[in-house]
Amino acid sequence: MKQEDEIFIKRCFELAEEGKGNVSPNPLVGCVIVKNGKIISEGRHEEYGMPHAEANAIEKASENLEGSTLYCNLEPCCHTNKKTPPCTPRIIENKIHRVVISNVDPNPFVSGKGIEQLRNSGIEVETGILEEGGKYLNRFFFKYIKTGLPYVTLKIAQSADGKITSEEGKQTWITGEESAKYVHSLRAEYDAVLVGANTIKVDDPQLNIRHCKGRDPLRIIVDGMLTSPIAAKVYSDSKRGNTIIFTSRQADRNKISLLRDRGIKIIEPGTTQESNISLNELLFIAGTEKITSVLVEGGSRIFTQFIKEDLFDELIILQSKNILGKGIDAFNAKFPENLRKINEEMLGEDKKNVYLKLSE
Repeated sequence: MKQEDEIFIKRCFELAEEGKGNVSPNPLVGCVIVKNGKIISEGRHEEYGMPHAEANAIEKASENLEGSTLYCNLEPCCHTNKKTPPCTPRIIENKIHRVVISNVDPNPFVSGKGIEQLRNSGIEVETGILEEGGKYLNRFFFKYIKTGLPYVTLKIAQSADGKITSEEGKQTWITGEESAKYVHSLRAEYDAVLVGANTIKVDDPQLNIRHCKGRDPLRIIVDGMLTSPIAAKVYSDSKRGNTIIFTSRQADRNKISLLRDRGIKIIEPGTTQESNISLNELLFIAGTEKITSVLVEGGSRIFTQFIKEDLFDELIILQSKNILGKGIDAFNAKFPENLRKINEEMLGEDKKNVYLKLSE
């Protein structure tokens, strides 16, 4: 039975992944209903505020569900503190015989209560199937629910000798087309993408989705003295209402007023002893804004601050085969020791390495 359970839970993962970029701050969830060894219905959580995966699968079923097994990568919800009705009553009403789950929901409104309701109704419940895979799939949601803070991934594109540009103030294309497509697909998965003022000055990026389908993320600019140019694309395009600037109380008030008039949100958190914007406070504020995930794209000062303050969860390095020999290092800090490599593959001629922070 365990091998069969794993096959159907993997299918739940596949269905859940189709919701990336659309369900936040909710979790990614897929559901499969099986009867007599065959899948008779499938569903996924498609969009925030819309029916959950289990409800979708039950609704789509074309035959009686009595005696069937329902597979779901996350514990079915049982509370009414949300936009949609709970799923456990639907499972019970349809006389589903068995429920197989990958992860218990860490949300305190659920957290085992859904499982308890099902078992009290005579339904057999199995948990922990491919649990680690389920945790990684919903790593954004799990961290956000447990801490109120967004999951932070650093994405660094660097040369073979660890440089992100050939010289200060000069835009340098490091990685190739396949890496660019991958980065755009990443942006589509995250709630927000974050860069520092220097990246805006040098690269003038749009920080949107162009090489794939998906929603544009929120754009977070860390600019302590508001030195990035007012004519930058992120402040001038039609998506500027999708932009947040974190600056200091010492920044130019006239410039702040002008940017606010353009529909750009300005937030003034505290600063560190080094006069940097407090990333701790920034992440706390992001959490209150229901931002569950942040993709940090540069530059060197920002990467260095996140690494030195140990404020990230995942590190993705896209490394070209080129050697610059001189230039700006990706970060001015020792490479973190508390990481585990979980993926290594080629994107065209670039090497992608993905590291996860070890659990404390």
